[in-house]
Amino acid sequence: MSFTQRFSAGAEIKPANLVALRDLASQLPLHKQKRILNDLAGTHTSAVRGRGIDFSEVREYQPGDDIRSMDWRVTARTGDPHIKLFREERERPVLVVCDLRAGMHFGTRRALKSVLAADISALIAWAAMANGDRIGGLIFNDQHEVDLRPKTGRKQVLSLLHNMADVERSQPADSHQRMQQICRHIRRVARPGSAIYFVSDWAGFDAECERQLFSVTRHCDLIAVQLHDPIEAELPPPGLYNLTDQRQKLALDTHSQTVREAHQQAFAQQQQQIRQHMLRLKVPLIRIATNDDPLTSLRTGLGLTQQASGRSL
Repeated sequence: MSFTQRFSAGAEIKPANLVALRDLASQLPLHKQKRILNDLAGTHTSAVRGRGIDFSEVREYQPGDDIRSMDWRVTARTGDPHIKLFREERERPVLVVCDLRAGMHFGTRRALKSVLAADISALIAWAAMANGDRIGGLIFNDQHEVDLRPKTGRKQVLSLLHNMADVERSQPADSHQRMQQICRHIRRVARPGSAIYFVSDWAGFDAECERQLFSVTRHCDLIAVQLHDPIEAELPPPGLYNLTDQRQKLALDTHSQTVREAHQQAFAQQQQQIRQHMLRLKVPLIRIATNDDPLTSLRTGLGLTQQASGRSL
Protein backbone atom coordinates (compact mmCIF):
# COMPACT_ATOMS: atom_id res chain seq x y z
CA MET A 1 0.00 0.00 0.00
CA SER A 2 1.38 3.42 -0.98
CA PHE A 3 1.59 6.32 1.44
CA THR A 4 -1.25 8.11 -0.38
CA GLN A 5 -3.54 5.10 -0.05
CA ARG A 6 -3.16 5.22 3.72
CA PHE A 7 -5.17 8.45 3.82
CA SER A 8 -8.94 8.32 4.15
CA ALA A 9 -11.42 8.42 1.29
CA GLY A 10 -15.06 9.39 1.36
CA ALA A 11 -17.25 11.58 3.54
CA GLU A 12 -16.77 10.11 7.02
CA ILE A 13 -14.05 10.62 9.62
CA LYS A 14 -13.25 7.14 10.93
CA PRO A 15 -11.16 6.69 14.11
CA ALA A 16 -9.57 3.49 12.79
CA ASN A 17 -8.22 5.35 9.75
CA LEU A 18 -6.81 8.10 11.93
CA VAL A 19 -5.11 5.57 14.20
CA ALA A 20 -3.55 3.78 11.21
CA LEU A 21 -1.78 6.99 10.17
CA ARG A 22 0.63 6.42 13.05
CA ASP A 23 2.60 4.26 10.62
CA LEU A 24 3.54 7.42 8.68
CA ALA A 25 4.77 9.43 11.69
CA SER A 26 8.41 8.65 10.90
CA GLN A 27 7.93 10.30 7.49
CA LEU A 28 7.17 13.63 9.19
CA PRO A 29 10.12 14.37 11.54
CA LEU A 30 8.89 17.63 13.06
CA HIS A 31 12.19 18.27 14.83
CA LYS A 32 13.81 18.77 11.40
CA GLN A 33 11.22 21.13 9.97
CA LYS A 34 12.06 24.59 8.68
CA ARG A 35 9.96 27.73 8.44
CA ILE A 36 9.45 28.27 4.72
CA LEU A 37 7.96 31.58 3.66
CA ASN A 38 7.72 32.55 -0.02
CA ASP A 39 7.09 36.06 -1.25
CA LEU A 40 7.59 37.92 -4.50
CA ALA A 41 11.27 38.42 -3.73
CA GLY A 42 12.09 34.79 -3.13
CA THR A 43 12.09 32.34 -0.23
CA HIS A 44 12.89 32.87 3.43
CA THR A 45 13.91 29.83 5.45
CA SER A 46 14.66 29.66 9.16
CA ALA A 47 14.61 27.10 11.93
CA VAL A 48 11.58 26.75 14.18
CA ARG A 49 11.97 28.12 17.68
CA GLY A 50 12.28 24.73 19.33
CA ARG A 51 11.49 23.93 22.92
CA GLY A 52 10.97 26.62 25.52
CA ILE A 53 12.11 26.82 29.12
CA ASP A 54 10.39 26.00 32.40
CA PHE A 55 10.98 27.60 35.79
CA SER A 56 12.97 25.25 38.02
CA GLU A 57 13.84 26.88 41.37
CA VAL A 58 15.14 29.93 43.23
CA ARG A 59 18.52 29.91 44.96
CA GLU A 60 20.89 32.44 46.51
CA TYR A 61 22.96 34.55 44.16
CA GLN A 62 26.52 33.37 43.53
CA PRO A 63 29.38 35.35 41.95
CA GLY A 64 29.17 35.04 38.16
CA ASP A 65 25.40 34.54 38.01
CA ASP A 66 23.48 36.53 35.40
CA ILE A 67 21.85 39.44 37.21
CA ARG A 68 19.08 39.43 34.59
CA SER A 69 17.78 36.31 36.35
CA MET A 70 17.44 38.02 39.71
CA ASP A 71 14.25 37.26 41.62
CA TRP A 72 13.62 40.69 43.09
CA ARG A 73 10.63 39.62 45.16
CA VAL A 74 12.54 36.92 47.05
CA THR A 75 15.54 39.23 47.31
CA ALA A 76 13.39 41.96 48.89
CA ARG A 77 11.68 39.52 51.25
CA THR A 78 14.83 37.81 52.53
CA GLY A 79 17.29 40.64 52.28
CA ASP A 80 19.71 38.38 50.39
CA PRO A 81 20.07 38.31 46.58
CA HIS A 82 18.37 35.34 44.89
CA ILE A 83 18.13 34.28 41.23
CA LYS A 84 15.68 32.17 39.26
CA LEU A 85 16.87 28.98 37.60
CA PHE A 86 15.27 27.56 34.48
CA ARG A 87 15.54 24.28 32.58
CA GLU A 88 14.76 23.41 29.00
CA GLU A 89 11.33 21.91 28.49
CA ARG A 90 11.52 18.19 27.92
CA GLU A 91 8.38 18.21 25.80
CA ARG A 92 7.37 21.04 23.51
CA PRO A 93 3.65 21.92 23.46
CA VAL A 94 2.13 21.17 20.06
CA LEU A 95 -1.38 22.47 19.40
CA VAL A 96 -3.31 20.95 16.49
CA VAL A 97 -6.21 23.15 15.38
CA CYS A 98 -8.72 21.28 13.19
CA ASP A 99 -11.53 23.09 11.35
CA LEU A 100 -14.69 21.00 10.93
CA ARG A 101 -17.15 23.78 10.10
CA ALA A 102 -20.00 23.16 7.67
CA GLY A 103 -17.98 24.53 4.74
CA MET A 104 -15.33 21.87 5.31
CA HIS A 105 -17.86 19.11 4.55
CA PHE A 106 -17.31 19.47 0.84
CA GLY A 107 -15.24 17.57 -1.69
CA THR A 108 -15.37 16.19 -5.22
CA ARG A 109 -12.20 14.08 -5.24
CA ARG A 110 -10.81 11.50 -2.85
CA ALA A 111 -12.35 12.87 0.35
CA LEU A 112 -14.19 15.80 1.86
CA LYS A 113 -12.06 18.66 3.14
CA SER A 114 -13.16 17.77 6.68
CA VAL A 115 -11.91 14.19 6.29
CA LEU A 116 -8.59 15.40 4.90
CA ALA A 117 -8.30 17.91 7.77
CA ALA A 118 -8.78 15.13 10.31
CA ASP A 119 -6.20 12.94 8.55
CA ILE A 120 -3.59 15.70 8.46
CA SER A 121 -4.29 16.64 12.09
CA ALA A 122 -3.92 13.00 13.13
CA LEU A 123 -0.63 12.60 11.25
CA ILE A 124 0.79 15.74 12.87
CA ALA A 125 -0.30 14.52 16.31
CA TRP A 126 1.38 11.13 15.81
CA ALA A 127 4.53 12.84 14.54
CA ALA A 128 4.56 15.11 17.59
CA MET A 129 4.21 12.12 19.89
CA ALA A 130 7.11 10.41 18.13
CA ASN A 131 9.14 13.56 18.77
CA GLY A 132 8.39 13.37 22.50
CA ASP A 133 6.20 16.49 22.48
CA ARG A 134 3.03 17.30 24.38
CA ILE A 135 -0.02 17.25 22.13
CA GLY A 136 -3.02 19.50 22.51
CA GLY A 137 -5.99 20.06 20.25
CA LEU A 138 -8.61 22.61 19.32
CA ILE A 139 -11.37 21.02 17.24
CA PHE A 140 -14.21 23.27 16.16
CA ASN A 141 -17.32 23.49 14.02
CA ASP A 142 -19.71 26.42 13.59
CA GLN A 143 -21.23 26.19 17.06
CA HIS A 144 -18.88 24.30 19.36
CA GLU A 145 -15.23 23.58 20.05
CA VAL A 146 -13.31 20.90 21.94
CA ASP A 147 -10.22 22.14 23.73
CA LEU A 148 -7.60 19.57 24.75
CA ARG A 149 -4.71 20.99 26.74
CA PRO A 150 -1.27 19.58 25.83
CA LYS A 151 -0.29 16.24 27.36
CA THR A 152 2.13 13.50 26.41
CA GLY A 153 1.44 9.99 25.30
CA ARG A 154 -0.65 7.75 23.09
CA LYS A 155 -3.77 8.16 25.20
CA GLN A 156 -3.79 11.91 24.53
CA VAL A 157 -3.45 11.39 20.76
CA LEU A 158 -6.28 8.85 20.76
CA SER A 159 -8.47 11.31 22.66
CA LEU A 160 -7.77 13.91 19.98
CA LEU A 161 -8.63 11.46 17.19
CA HIS A 162 -11.88 10.29 18.74
CA ASN A 163 -12.97 13.87 19.40
CA MET A 164 -12.44 14.72 15.73
CA ALA A 165 -14.57 11.75 14.70
CA ASP A 166 -17.29 12.63 17.23
CA VAL A 167 -17.75 16.29 16.28
CA GLU A 168 -21.21 16.53 14.76
CA ARG A 169 -21.93 18.36 11.54
CA SER A 170 -23.17 21.87 12.19
CA GLN A 171 -25.40 24.33 10.39
CA PRO A 172 -23.48 27.01 8.46
CA ALA A 173 -22.83 30.22 10.39
CA ASP A 174 -21.06 33.54 9.81
CA SER A 175 -17.57 32.39 8.75
CA HIS A 176 -15.86 35.67 9.69
CA GLN A 177 -17.34 35.76 13.18
CA ARG A 178 -16.52 32.12 13.86
CA MET A 179 -12.95 32.41 12.62
CA GLN A 180 -12.46 35.50 14.79
CA GLN A 181 -13.72 33.57 17.82
CA ILE A 182 -11.28 30.73 17.17
CA CYS A 183 -8.33 33.07 16.64
CA ARG A 184 -9.11 34.80 19.95
CA HIS A 185 -9.33 31.39 21.60
CA ILE A 186 -5.92 30.41 20.23
CA ARG A 187 -4.49 33.66 21.55
CA ARG A 188 -5.80 32.82 25.03
CA VAL A 189 -4.58 29.22 25.23
CA ALA A 190 -1.32 29.21 23.22
CA ARG A 191 1.60 28.84 25.57
CA PRO A 192 4.88 30.59 24.63
CA GLY A 193 7.18 28.25 22.73
CA SER A 194 4.30 26.20 21.30
CA ALA A 195 4.10 24.89 17.76
CA ILE A 196 0.62 25.46 16.34
CA TYR A 197 -0.61 23.64 13.24
CA PHE A 198 -3.85 25.24 12.01
CA VAL A 199 -5.61 22.99 9.47
CA SER A 200 -8.54 24.71 7.73
CA ASP A 201 -9.83 26.11 4.46
CA TRP A 202 -9.35 29.51 6.16
CA ALA A 203 -12.76 30.74 5.03
CA GLY A 204 -13.65 33.93 6.89
CA PHE A 205 -10.10 34.87 7.85
CA ASP A 206 -9.93 38.67 7.91
CA ALA A 207 -8.00 41.61 9.35
CA GLU A 208 -9.35 41.02 12.86
CA CYS A 209 -8.20 37.39 12.72
CA GLU A 210 -4.78 38.56 11.58
CA ARG A 211 -4.62 40.96 14.53
CA GLN A 212 -5.40 38.18 16.99
CA LEU A 213 -2.82 35.80 15.53
CA PHE A 214 -0.15 38.50 15.38
CA SER A 215 0.15 38.29 19.15
CA VAL A 216 0.42 34.49 18.88
CA THR A 217 3.21 34.57 16.28
CA ARG A 218 5.37 36.71 18.55
CA HIS A 219 6.00 33.78 20.90
CA CYS A 220 4.83 30.65 19.03
CA ASP A 221 5.55 28.91 15.72
CA LEU A 222 2.35 28.94 13.68
CA ILE A 223 1.98 26.82 10.54
CA ALA A 224 -1.07 27.40 8.32
CA VAL A 225 -2.35 24.40 6.35
CA GLN A 226 -5.00 25.48 3.83
CA LEU A 227 -7.24 22.86 2.24
CA HIS A 228 -9.30 23.25 -0.90
CA ASP A 229 -11.11 21.18 -3.48
CA PRO A 230 -10.24 21.50 -7.19
CA ILE A 231 -13.80 22.50 -8.04
CA GLU A 232 -13.42 25.53 -5.78
CA ALA A 233 -10.59 26.74 -7.98
CA GLU A 234 -12.14 25.87 -11.34
CA LEU A 235 -15.59 24.65 -12.29
CA PRO A 236 -15.80 21.28 -14.07
CA PRO A 237 -16.33 21.11 -17.86
CA PRO A 238 -19.56 22.65 -19.19
CA GLY A 239 -22.48 20.54 -18.07
CA LEU A 240 -25.19 20.04 -15.46
CA TYR A 241 -24.00 18.52 -12.17
CA ASN A 242 -25.97 17.35 -9.14
CA LEU A 243 -24.59 18.34 -5.73
CA THR A 244 -25.82 17.41 -2.27
CA ASP A 245 -24.94 18.06 1.37
CA GLN A 246 -27.04 15.03 2.41
CA ARG A 247 -29.84 17.41 3.35
CA GLN A 248 -30.72 19.07 0.06
CA LYS A 249 -29.80 18.77 -3.61
CA LEU A 250 -28.55 21.42 -6.02
CA ALA A 251 -28.11 21.42 -9.79
CA LEU A 252 -24.89 23.14 -10.87
CA ASP A 253 -24.95 24.51 -14.41
CA THR A 254 -21.40 25.25 -15.67
CA HIS A 255 -22.19 26.13 -19.30
CA SER A 256 -21.81 29.90 -18.90
CA GLN A 257 -18.30 31.13 -19.62
CA THR A 258 -19.04 34.30 -17.65
CA VAL A 259 -19.96 32.26 -14.58
CA ARG A 260 -16.87 30.10 -14.98
CA GLU A 261 -14.55 33.11 -15.19
CA ALA A 262 -16.21 34.85 -12.23
CA HIS A 263 -15.79 31.66 -10.19
CA GLN A 264 -12.08 31.46 -10.96
CA GLN A 265 -11.54 35.14 -10.22
CA ALA A 266 -13.32 34.91 -6.87
CA PHE A 267 -11.17 31.96 -5.81
CA ALA A 268 -7.94 33.63 -6.97
CA GLN A 269 -8.84 36.78 -5.06
CA GLN A 270 -9.55 34.79 -1.90
CA GLN A 271 -6.22 32.98 -2.21
CA GLN A 272 -4.36 36.24 -2.70
CA GLN A 273 -5.95 37.70 0.42
CA ILE A 274 -4.94 34.69 2.49
CA ARG A 275 -1.39 34.86 1.12
CA GLN A 276 -1.13 38.53 2.05
CA HIS A 277 -2.41 37.88 5.58
CA MET A 278 0.17 35.13 6.09
CA LEU A 279 3.01 37.16 4.60
CA ARG A 280 2.31 39.98 7.05
CA LEU A 281 2.20 37.46 9.89
CA LYS A 282 5.33 35.73 8.51
CA VAL A 283 3.47 32.44 8.78
CA PRO A 284 4.23 29.59 6.33
CA LEU A 285 1.20 28.62 4.25
CA ILE A 286 0.92 25.05 2.99
CA ARG A 287 -1.82 24.57 0.40
CA ILE A 288 -3.21 21.06 -0.11
CA ALA A 289 -6.02 20.02 -2.46
CA THR A 290 -8.26 17.05 -1.80
CA ASN A 291 -6.64 15.23 -4.73
CA ASP A 292 -3.04 15.94 -3.65
CA ASP A 293 -0.69 13.56 -1.87
CA PRO A 294 -1.02 14.96 1.71
CA LEU A 295 2.25 13.54 2.98
CA THR A 296 4.33 14.91 0.12
CA SER A 297 2.65 18.32 0.43
CA LEU A 298 3.29 18.43 4.18
CA ARG A 299 6.91 17.36 3.85
CA THR A 300 7.51 19.98 1.18
CA GLY A 301 5.74 22.75 3.07
CA LEU A 302 7.62 21.98 6.29
CA GLY A 303 10.97 22.16 4.55
CA LEU A 304 11.66 18.43 4.82
CA THR A 305 12.49 18.05 1.12
CA GLN A 306 14.92 19.82 -1.19
CA GLN A 307 12.02 21.03 -3.34
CA ALA A 308 10.44 23.02 -0.48
CA SER A 309 10.94 26.42 -2.05
CA GLY A 310 8.42 25.78 -4.82
CA ARG A 311 5.42 24.49 -2.91
CA SER A 312 5.10 26.13 0.49
CA LEU A 313 3.12 29.25 -0.32
